[in-house]
Amino acid sequence: MSEINYKQLGKKIRERRKDMHVTQEQLANDLLVNPSHISNIENARSYPSLTALFTISNSLKCGIDYLIGEQYTYEKEAVSNENIDRKLARALQCCSNET
Repeated sequence: MSEINYKQLGKKIRERRKDMHVTQEQLANDLLVNPSHISNIENARSYPSLTALFTISNSLKCGIDYLIGEQYTYEKEAVSNENIDRKLARALQCCSNET
């Protein structure tokens, strides 16, 4: 079993928090901790408990697997119309011409 990379975990939490426009103070309020604790987690100076990690993932609207897994990604909520058009065109290519 591989070890959790806490530096990578902290980096992902920080990136996701910033993408969501959430401050360390707001996240700390959700966890009922001091904002410095969030800073310590993001900088791998302290490690979140499983309960804290669950709360962080809920607050940042992502799965724990995204935060601790190297291969997981998420789509940003702001998807451009071009991306939607491309996805729709790909989906329509699989459809039959028959009614």
